[in-house]
Amino acid sequence: MKLRLSDAELERLNAYLDRSPDCERLSKREAVLDLYDADPPVSMNFVFVKGGIGIDGAFALEYSEADDGWYLGERIEDPARIRGLLEAAGALSEP
Repeated sequence: MKLRLSDAELERLNAYLDRSPDCERLSKREAVLDLYDADPPVSMNFVFVKGGIGIDGAFALEYSEADDGWYLGERIEDPARIRGLLEAAGALSEP
């Protein structure tokens, strides 16, 4: 799925990823971002493409007390929901 973003939004997203401790850059164009403050928390893998980001995978995170760790839960397939999560995290707005 693709999420269209303006040039300004892409710039702000890149800046957000650079300062986020919960982001892992896999390459200059690809990143994994965990949003633990979302309800439920979310993990997403995306690639920067012309005019936005291609979302390779986005999942709600579930916590296992028995394993004391997070695991992937429900898959998120709605681009509007992804946009809302990024907006709520402040990833698309001015810092």
